[in-house]
Amino acid sequence: MTEEQNESEPPLNPQKTGETETVTGNKRPRPASGADKPTKPRKKYAKRAPVWEHFIQREEDLSKSYCKYCKAEIACDTKTVGTSPMIGHINRCKQYKDWVESENQKILSSDNNGNMKLVKYDPVMFRRSVNEMVVVSKLPFSFVESEGWKRFCSNVLPMYKTFSRKTCSTDIVAMYLEEKAALKQLFSVEKQRVSLTTDIWTCPTTSYNYMVITGHWISTEWELQKRILSFKVITDHKGDTIAAQLMDCLDDWGSEKVYAVTVDNARNNDKALEVFKNQLRMRGVDSLVKDGEFLHMRCCAHILNLIVGHGLKKANAHIVAIRNAVKYVRSSFSRLKTFALKCETGKLPRGSLPLDVSTRWNSTYLMLSSALKLRVAFEKMEAEDKLYCDYFLEEEDKIKRVGPPTSIDWEKVARLVKFLKVFYKCTLIFSASKTVTSCLCYSEIVDIERSLITKCSSSDEETKKQANDMRDKFDKYWDGLSNMNPLVIVASVFDPRNKMKFASLCFDQLYGKDTIESRKLHASVSSVMETLYDHYSFKPTNSENNEDTEDQTEQTDSQPQPCTFELSDDEDDCEGMLSIYDKVVGLKINEVSYNELKVYLTEKPEPRVENQLGMPYDVLSWWRRNCSKFIVLSEFARDVLAIQASSVASESAFSTSGRVLDPYRSSLTPYMVEVLLCTQQWLKCTYKKEDAVANLAQMLQEFEFFESLDARNSAVAIT
Repeated sequence: MTEEQNESEPPLNPQKTGETETVTGNKRPRPASGADKPTKPRKKYAKRAPVWEHFIQREEDLSKSYCKYCKAEIACDTKTVGTSPMIGHINRCKQYKDWVESENQKILSSDNNGNMKLVKYDPVMFRRSVNEMVVVSKLPFSFVESEGWKRFCSNVLPMYKTFSRKTCSTDIVAMYLEEKAALKQLFSVEKQRVSLTTDIWTCPTTSYNYMVITGHWISTEWELQKRILSFKVITDHKGDTIAAQLMDCLDDWGSEKVYAVTVDNARNNDKALEVFKNQLRMRGVDSLVKDGEFLHMRCCAHILNLIVGHGLKKANAHIVAIRNAVKYVRSSFSRLKTFALKCETGKLPRGSLPLDVSTRWNSTYLMLSSALKLRVAFEKMEAEDKLYCDYFLEEEDKIKRVGPPTSIDWEKVARLVKFLKVFYKCTLIFSASKTVTSCLCYSEIVDIERSLITKCSSSDEETKKQANDMRDKFDKYWDGLSNMNPLVIVASVFDPRNKMKFASLCFDQLYGKDTIESRKLHASVSSVMETLYDHYSFKPTNSENNEDTEDQTEQTDSQPQPCTFELSDDEDDCEGMLSIYDKVVGLKINEVSYNELKVYLTEKPEPRVENQLGMPYDVLSWWRRNCSKFIVLSEFARDVLAIQASSVASESAFSTSGRVLDPYRSSLTPYMVEVLLCTQQWLKCTYKKEDAVANLAQMLQEFEFFESLDARNSAVAIT
């Protein structure tokens, strides 16, 4: 055969073009034009050369690429020049050499224990750390542009570059949005149920009303979490306004499940939670637990403040006399120096002398207890210091100043401090917001009631009258379950050291053993726990399943069904004994269902043994170890233990500096105020968690070291 030439084109030279094709030993030329057949796209091969790590190939032109460091355009056609231009460029690229130097550069740093170590040079981490310092330390944005900070960086950290206040504020907002997105994932996607605390504070300089909402929950790792979710300016303290703000907060975070809301004992909060409950009902059945029956949790610290404040009215004159004496000593440095000299001559130990806040009875307790220890010095001031005596002759609001304190005042205050000691201890437990407090509240409430019962039968008429007045106030809020949320008692049951035996003992101590009141309380608490346990372990009833199956059969009967033929493995269609046994055992398991609540309550309580490291008992660690045993009950306990006994967790947000909250002294917008406060609280939670883990690890290392040392010493003694 001969080569057939194309009539429209001259013959091709195979040696020059190489465009020949061999078919069964015969060669024929390909058409050079793309009119007859389209050209195939060039096949992309994997980049195997190491130099491609530093270059990015252009999509529109595969024969060119650009450097990742200096953005220079370099040829990279694999058929003509290959990778030689890229290799030559990367060998002389200054930006690449700077990057390599920064990657290899290390600086000295210290860990939480003060040990020095080498860390990698990281400008991104430096920038983030500076932003965190500005937020946590409540510094102005202009700090990063201050002369002192620039000198510090140039002398101590010359490799790091400072940035502007605008960059600082932009980075802080980005940090806030990043953390908020992660929390939104938890609330909206994972459907985390949350308990809330809220409070309102009025700025004294501007009369602005700030409302803060804090969320509390226990994570899957059984760690108590607390995050400020909202910090907004509101127009008034009305219940509708509070309810609307709560709903806006849930909408902003995508949260749909709320367990309890802890608020102060005020009428506007009662109305707010009623409106809030009605609006949550419209969200769905799962938004509330048992239709919001246990949603409203009254602040225990606020109730205790009302009870003690009601009792302090009787001893107000004695307290004012000592308060004026303390105020005189603290009014100037010379007076404080004179008082210190009286303490030295009286051989009294050094100690602080705080001045109380009249609206905070716990600060009054601390002031009185400190003043009682320095009573001799105050008596010396009255006998030897004329200016001290003249101070009480002056008028205050056209009334002679009360004081100086007499021996009767000191004796009355001494009895009062002894009486208030149990209340102060309870306040510390109620006000804790970083640990689980819901399981400890009921024991403190019982201690308060037993103390009041004892004081009501006191021989001192004044103490007896004072205790009776406080007992009336106590019964108004904490008498049985009439006004108390039952979850206060239920939470104490979820302490594995207590269980139901502790609650039964409290009922017997308060109302008498086997009395009607004691049995009624025991039955009520047990009923609440069983009802809530059934809510968490809810399964469709048999009637519902039958209705569903009937509906399905009706639908299937209405449609023609194809004929099916099943071939049995057994010739006589006899069912095996193993399958019969599985069915019988399965029926018995369904008939006698496993009730985790009954198993938990019947087990022996955990012993109250002190921790070897001196740390308090951790309820959450016990549930973390036993959650696989109590699958349903652990979910119930997780929600109950996350409830806060007081709204102090939200009140702590108002302790920030006036620079942030005062719009006359700051140009921050309300949104930026919320960003700063939320980011500050979120960062503190993260840091404290890391510090706690580091400190615990150090304590365990020391404990193991001393154990090994004791073992070695004992071995030496034996030898």
